Amino acid sequence: MTGEALDFALDSLKLGNTRLREHLMRLYLNLDAYPEVGSILGHLKARGLKCGILSNGSPKMLTTAIECAGLQALLDLVLSVEEVQVYKPHPAVYQLALDRLALEANEICFVSSNGWDAYSAKAFGFHVIWCNRSGQLPERIPETPDAEIRTLSDLPEIFGLP
Repeated sequence: MTGEALDFALDSLKLGNTRLREHLMRLYLNLDAYPEVGSILGHLKARGLKCGILSNGSPKMLTTAIECAGLQALLDLVLSVEEVQVYKPHPAVYQLALDRLALEANEICFVSSNGWDAYSAKAFGFHVIWCNRSGQLPERIPETPDAEIRTLSDLPEIFGLP
């Protein structure tokens, strides 16, 4: 999906260059996490919370990104849409988390930096926190996230954790 989105962007800008595409795709596999991510995940895990990823990314992309960011030991679960063969915001993707964790939707706090994902996960029934780093306008989806933050550093306070 990332490659298809990049192809669309390159075509839209009339930059149909195979070498540029390959270079950008390689860079995408080496993205760093935001500076606070590792410490916040460690803080949450130390207080007994399970942390995971539910992504439209492929397993290979996710594994590479997690390793690049050094987050392997901080994640209990990494789920890719490849298991259900549809992309978010399809309900089957959110259901995958319930099935794998053996939890009800209201037992999961879903955090996303994508507005469409946060609003769709709320419509599915999760407790949702939208990490709106760039101050985007709200999505036009019927449900509203439970909270909106600018950085993951705000999570412990929202969860009431010291």
